[in-house]
Amino acid sequence: MRSERASPPPRRALVLALALAAAGCGAPPGPTGEAGAARAGPSIRLVDVTRAAGLDVVQLGGDPGADYIIDTIGTGAAWLDYDGDGDPDLYLAQGATRERPAGPPDRLFRNDREPDDHGVPRFTDVTLEAGLGDTLWSFGVAVADYDNDSDPDLYLLNWGPNRLYRNNGDGSFTEIAREAGVADPHWGVSAAWTDVDRDGDLDLYVANYVEFAFERYPARGQPGRRGEPPCRWRDIEVLCGPRNLEPGPDVFFRNDGDPDGDGIPVFVDATREAGLRLAEESYGLAALFFDADNDGDDELYVANDSLANNYFINRGDGTFEEAALLAGLAFNEQGHDQASMGLATADYDGNGRLDLALTNFSHDHDTLYRNDGPHTFTDVSYAAGIGSPSYFRLAWGNAFADLDHDGWEDLLVANGHVYPQVDEQESGTSFRQRNSLYRNLGDGRFAEITDSAGPGLGSVRSSRALLPADIDADGDLDFLVTNLNERPDLLRDEGIKGHWLEVALVGSRSNRDGIGARVTITAGGRRQTRQISRSASFAASTLPVAHFGLGPERIVELLEIRWPSGSRSVRERIEADRRVVVHEASGG
Repeated sequence: MRSERASPPPRRALVLALALAAAGCGAPPGPTGEAGAARAGPSIRLVDVTRAAGLDVVQLGGDPGADYIIDTIGTGAAWLDYDGDGDPDLYLAQGATRERPAGPPDRLFRNDREPDDHGVPRFTDVTLEAGLGDTLWSFGVAVADYDNDSDPDLYLLNWGPNRLYRNNGDGSFTEIAREAGVADPHWGVSAAWTDVDRDGDLDLYVANYVEFAFERYPARGQPGRRGEPPCRWRDIEVLCGPRNLEPGPDVFFRNDGDPDGDGIPVFVDATREAGLRLAEESYGLAALFFDADNDGDDELYVANDSLANNYFINRGDGTFEEAALLAGLAFNEQGHDQASMGLATADYDGNGRLDLALTNFSHDHDTLYRNDGPHTFTDVSYAAGIGSPSYFRLAWGNAFADLDHDGWEDLLVANGHVYPQVDEQESGTSFRQRNSLYRNLGDGRFAEITDSAGPGLGSVRSSRALLPADIDADGDLDFLVTNLNERPDLLRDEGIKGHWLEVALVGSRSNRDGIGARVTITAGGRRQTRQISRSASFAASTLPVAHFGLGPERIVELLEIRWPSGSRSVRERIEADRRVVVHEASGG
């Protein structure tokens, strides 16, 4: 978040962005150009069905005037099948305000999948009967089946303390964070789960932001505690950014199982032991586990606000080594640190290696890092067509997803500023912004197609979390977008599609959901790779399902799964347009 006691000079990257835009460099041809015309056919049409689905609820995210940094981060959400009926249910986090510190309760909505005349499923509020409804100032949600009992549990990140809700398997939850050792008291925004030590259960990494207290922090327009002038951004008086505050320490909790058999796990703070304690803490906003080097264990990437990002290489023994600078992941290609909010991973170029996409503050580009392996990444943001169009936007949640089922993963981004005051004068940006969609052209480049992707992307809001799920079981991905102090947007994809395949896993030696497993298919002679994860970029969580677009192919020739345990499963000649569930014990 770029606010300081003195307004910073314009970044050199602005000059680069404008020059590239003027020259047409770094921007791929649009859908009507040569590359787009060659792949015409499938279409993407996102439609807002929020009200029709029964999700007309405002998510409170702080005071609308944004006098303090805590008013700006917004609230997250999670897709989870809490009742085991096969369709995604929705958890919405709720914030608070300084005047209303006990905010409205978080909400759980059950997907009853009784569609209206237009095929939109209905969601029913079941918060009270599920034993939920936390009223702390909530931010992110991280779902995982931490106890391998086949139902998803909820980890809720708050302005301290965090909550862990155990799923009782009967439609209800029990809060056990303190007993389990994960009631972290800091200000947490995002968290990520994986099996770091490959012992069959899931461990937890919590990204904490800043050490905040109203009484220690000047409101917007007020001088600092030592008489410093009020904070400004591009000559606009705004709230003070994180560099005026002490960073919150990120925490890694190792899952040591349930030795007493009472349903309460033992989590141990193993941050230092695992090599994840930094000499200087950063302002963590998002965290993602992914297998960057394809060796079977997950690396960890942490997106930090205003400081260099962190990349931890997994040594394979439950410990990590920080290597962001050597890997090319600490700074962008100009050598600048960025104010990063969200991150997503995918093999966008089809070479078998997982790449990274980061969202960043306005007047700076979103970043696409190509994985050139091993542990070597290159910032290709402008060459890939992401840099120039993203420059004046402030982006949060993002997701790779093959929206048109052509076999290439597209990129959807949620945008929205943190300073309402930017609308008071010309700054090149605005508080409420449209979200962005970039179509993958299949040659390493993307083309922005926001204007032609349906009315659902016409909304102008200050958006935050973005999480995909197939809400109506029609085989394509829909999206939930949370918005600051407004109702969320539920975007249903009603476009024309190619064929598809979804893969879900049931682990035995590995964790139950197969988190961390690598899934590879071959269809039409072409290979595609996904990793099973519940992370959804910023402050959010989704279902552990690998989704593939197949284009015209009706048969998947080969399905290969590498489980976290190291075992492998193989299936051949699978018909398209279905979900396949693979059990580790059966070997596929």
